[in-house]
Amino acid sequence: MTALEVPRSEVAVEEIPCRLCGAAARFIFRQTVLRRWDAGYYQCGGCDLIQTSEPAWLGEAYTSAIAAMDTGAIARNRLTGELTHAVAWALGIKAEARCLDYGGGHGVFTRMMRDRGYNFWTCDRYAENIFARGFDADAGEHFALVTAFEVLEHLNDVRTELKNLFSGQPDAVLISTQLHRGHEPNWWYYAPETGQHVAFYSSRTMRHIAEQFGYITAGSRAYTLFVRREAAIAPWRVRIAQRLVAKSKGNATHAWVRTALTLAPKLSTRTVSDNQAVKLMRL
Repeated sequence: MTALEVPRSEVAVEEIPCRLCGAAARFIFRQTVLRRWDAGYYQCGGCDLIQTSEPAWLGEAYTSAIAAMDTGAIARNRLTGELTHAVAWALGIKAEARCLDYGGGHGVFTRMMRDRGYNFWTCDRYAENIFARGFDADAGEHFALVTAFEVLEHLNDVRTELKNLFSGQPDAVLISTQLHRGHEPNWWYYAPETGQHVAFYSSRTMRHIAEQFGYITAGSRAYTLFVRREAAIAPWRVRIAQRLVAKSKGNATHAWVRTALTLAPKLSTRTVSDNQAVKLMRL
């Protein structure tokens, strides 16, 4: 069968079960994904998640873990690194506290954060860890902070993946995914050209997730911060971290974050010590 003969997925039903909360998600529109797959988009009446019909095209979409169109990957790691450093400082996370980058891809962000002095590890079942080899961890462990940048929109089995992300009851979780405000025709974040974005969240969806896992949440359209209700973090620290996230956009470092970085103590980089540790691992 040639590429042009690949059948398009059928979108005939008016509603599907939501892949996050299980409530009815009603059909809102359809568009072509990867230039040849018909995809229906459904909005949940319970948690407000927008999701595609069952994405039969994912095998084609992930011939590479990183889409060729994602030209902002390195710039995004720089920006999220600055925000994470500021938030970690605000929350009082120490250099020795274990942190995790969930869906960490090739390990670029983990390497950057270890170079900043934080004890970051990485976790990704679908991409090869190239830049932070030897520093892989499992999400089921407990971490002071878990990051998941540009991950949630890729999740097909949303409920299962989120259970895995929160399974170690991290004290805080910092997420980036562009939140919807209801369906907007031609919204750039649907990214039908890549076929990799299949789930879209709103602030209401994030509140639902927080309630399900025992967290409080705050953020902007680009970033969401979850803090575990029972975490031993002073309320004033949580408020500062929430304000840093609420002020942040996805394309620039906010002045508040820059100020926080000037106030945060400079940590000793792990670059050289990691080199010695990797030698002992004989990777």
